[in-house]
Amino acid sequence: MALTGSGTISLSDIRDEFSPGSNTPVSFDDYYRGGSKIRDNAGNNTATNLAANVPTSGTISLNNFYSQARGWQKTFSSNATQQSGSGIFGSDYAVDYPKYIVINSGITVYSTSTSSPALDLASGGAGSITVTNNGNLYGQGGAAGSDGGTALKADVAVTLVNNSGASVKGGGGNGGSGGAGSAPATATASNVTDKVGDKPDFVTYSVLTQFGPRAWSGIGSGQWGLNTSGNQLRSNISNRGPVWYSFRVNTSAEYSLSSYITDPFPEDGQTGHRGTPVVNISTAEDTKSQGQGGADYGSGLSWSGLKAPLAANTTYYFCNYTQGPYGSSSPDGAFFYNDMNATLSLSVNVPSTAGAGGSGGVGQGFAQSAGSGSAGASGGTNAGTGGTGGSGGALGQAGSSGASGSNGSGTAISYPSTAPGSGATGSSGGAAGYYILGQSNVSLTNSGTVAGRIG
Repeated sequence: MALTGSGTISLSDIRDEFSPGSNTPVSFDDYYRGGSKIRDNAGNNTATNLAANVPTSGTISLNNFYSQARGWQKTFSSNATQQSGSGIFGSDYAVDYPKYIVINSGITVYSTSTSSPALDLASGGAGSITVTNNGNLYGQGGAAGSDGGTALKADVAVTLVNNSGASVKGGGGNGGSGGAGSAPATATASNVTDKVGDKPDFVTYSVLTQFGPRAWSGIGSGQWGLNTSGNQLRSNISNRGPVWYSFRVNTSAEYSLSSYITDPFPEDGQTGHRGTPVVNISTAEDTKSQGQGGADYGSGLSWSGLKAPLAANTTYYFCNYTQGPYGSSSPDGAFFYNDMNATLSLSVNVPSTAGAGGSGGVGQGFAQSAGSGSAGASGGTNAGTGGTGGSGGALGQAGSSGASGSNGSGTAISYPSTAPGSGATGSSGGAAGYYILGQSNVSLTNSGTVAGRIG
């Protein structure tokens, strides 16, 4: 507490102010500024010395001590950003001597970064530290979805007298992503290699017709053989078999399969021994491998719409053969048919990109308004639109969560990824910043407004 500014002043008054708790006799020689009783400022101490009128040498009198006090004081009379104890008091921050920070009415000390407090009183400070806030102490507004910044961070003992309000902003939330859709596409086949005259080891039958056993005729350009034109791979044979070839596709997708067997030649007279068409797609040449897409497909004399999940740029072995007699669970070594057709359609459905969620609005800070979230982006074909981002929080308030994205539409697929899908839920808004971080070190007297978190 400063000495009186007029009237009677005594040596004991000076001793009580500058050497509290001491009962020793007073000698002016002990009370020059810069001595052991009254500290002078270090060169990097920007605060005002509250005993600046006390001389450092020469003539000294009681009059020099009017209105003087023990300590350093930094008064903010204009706005300032990102202040610290060491930045204000320099090397004197570590000196055991009273320190005062005053924020005048209408003045704001604020931060421009959520990673830096508006006022940082870090460890290493010594002596009593008192912050008197008659204005504002604001943390920085958070970016989309991030937390607000801190107003006061205290790692040392601090007395905070809040006369005018201190608050921090809340962060803005991100919007949710839209749902994925599905889009039609035309795949291409490559590396089609005919296995004519051969058959895989797992096929154990012979082909019995009026013409005798036959292997299939291989790649053809007309009705018979393997045709690769258009948007399909199609094999069609008459009294020949099995069909066996390798291929690759350029798109990971679910491929539609169909197959049929027509009635036998009337002259064969073998109507009771029609076979059931079977397609096997394997990733191994001579076994029914169960790698991606590896499986037996088929049921009945004709079928369609079965889905084979095939990965791009993978070699597959495609075998179309019959298992008979019809209705039997195992082949009997002979089958009879007119035509056998097996088709792999290259018309597929693939996932389309979901619409991205809109950005959240920034939170409020000094000279920084809370922003609204932006609209979500459109997705690919049949995909949902991203949700609108959440609004930024007001000073000391959390940001709002973003909206959910809309659902995708289109044909459902299960490989290579599920589509269409639901729009993702919006991300949560950022939390309010701390008005005090390090509350165990702070003695708060509050007659103003505080807002935000304390921790």
